[in-house]
Amino acid sequence: MAAACSSWRCLGLLPWRLRAAGQAAGVGLLRAQSRGYCVPFGTGRYARGRARKGSRMLVGAAFALGGTFGLFQTLQNPLKAQEHLAEQQAAKLPAGSLQLTLYQYKTCPFCSKVRAFLDYHGVPYEIVEVNPVMRKEIKFSSYRKVPILLANAGNALQLNDSSVIISAIKTYLVSRKKSLEEIVSFYPPMKAVNERGKEVTEYGNKYWLMLDEMETQHVYPIKETRVEEMKWRKWADDWLVHLISPNVYRTPREALASFNYIVHEGKFGTVEGFFAKYVGAVAMFFISKRLKSRHHLQDNVREDLYKAANDWVKAIGKHRPFMGGSQPNLADLAVYGVLRVMEGLEAYDDMMTHTKIQPWYHRMEKAIGEAEVPNWQLLQPPY
Repeated sequence: MAAACSSWRCLGLLPWRLRAAGQAAGVGLLRAQSRGYCVPFGTGRYARGRARKGSRMLVGAAFALGGTFGLFQTLQNPLKAQEHLAEQQAAKLPAGSLQLTLYQYKTCPFCSKVRAFLDYHGVPYEIVEVNPVMRKEIKFSSYRKVPILLANAGNALQLNDSSVIISAIKTYLVSRKKSLEEIVSFYPPMKAVNERGKEVTEYGNKYWLMLDEMETQHVYPIKETRVEEMKWRKWADDWLVHLISPNVYRTPREALASFNYIVHEGKFGTVEGFFAKYVGAVAMFFISKRLKSRHHLQDNVREDLYKAANDWVKAIGKHRPFMGGSQPNLADLAVYGVLRVMEGLEAYDDMMTHTKIQPWYHRMEKAIGEAEVPNWQLLQPPY
C-alpha cells in the first residue's frame, strides 16, 4: 500500500476533489479514492462507469476530507513542470544545507507521520498547505497525492510517499557517504494492479534504510530490532490508518465534528469549506460504513481501535519506554503520527480512556517537543 494521501481517505484515507456543478453557485460534487496516502479529489476507486461518476466524486470528497484526516491528474508536460518548480525552489535556497519543503494536508495521517519524523530529528522544513479542492499548490507534479517533499541537497529532488520520504531522509542523516539523489534512486516507483484491478504506484524497499554494514550496526545494534521496526511501520500503513475513518465518522455527530476540524485546519475557501463540512460529513458517515465492511471491522469499530492501541503497547512491552528502546524509532514515529490526527475528537478521547496507550503517547509528545530544535550539523551535505 502506498503511504500517502490523495484525499481525506487519510482521515478516512481518501483523496478528493470538489468540482463545481454550477459555476455561479459554486456547488460541487466530491469524489474520492482510498489509498495509503492522501490524494486530492480527482480519482475514484468507487467509480464504476459513467453512471456512477457523481457518486464516485462524492466518495472522493469525503475521502479526501476523510482521507486527509484518517482519513493521482496529469499536467501537460508534467516532468518539465516538475523540474522547473524544483529548480525554482533550489534557486531560492542557500547552498550548503538540506532544504526541505513539505506539501501536505494538515489532517492527513501520512503527512502527520512525516512531520513527526522531521520534528523529532530536528530537521527544519517549510510547509505548504495544499487546498484539497483546487490543489494548485501541487500542479507542478504529476504525482497527485500528498505528502510531497521537495528537497535540495545540492540537487533539487521530489520525494513521494510518506514511508519513502522517511526512509530516504533517515538514510541521508545517518549515511554521510551517499548523496540524497543516490539514496532516492534506491526506492524506485513501480506500477502494480491492486486487488480491485486498478493500476497504482508502489515503491520498492520503502521500509528499508539503505545503510552499509557499519551504519546498520550503529542504528540497529540488535538485528531483530530492524525487522521489528519495519514490521510495525508497515502495520501502521496497512492496518492502523484504516481504523481512523470508521472511528472518527462513526456517528453523524462525530462526522460533523471531524469535518469541522478538517475545514478549520485545512486550506479551504468559504464556499468550499461550507460544502466540504456538511456534504463531506454526510458522505463520510456512509462511506465509513463501507470501510468497516471492506476491512472486516467489528460492528463497534472502537473495539478494533482499542485492540490496535493495546497491541502496539504490548509489542513495546513493559521494559521499554519506546519500541526503539530509550528513544523513539521510525515505528514509534509512524504510529504516533497516524494517531495524533484524531486529537481533539471523541475517538481520541475514548482511545486514551479505554486503552493502555496514554503513557507511551505522552512520552512521544515529550520526546518530539524536546527535539524540535534544528540539528544543523545533520543537515550539512556529505563530503
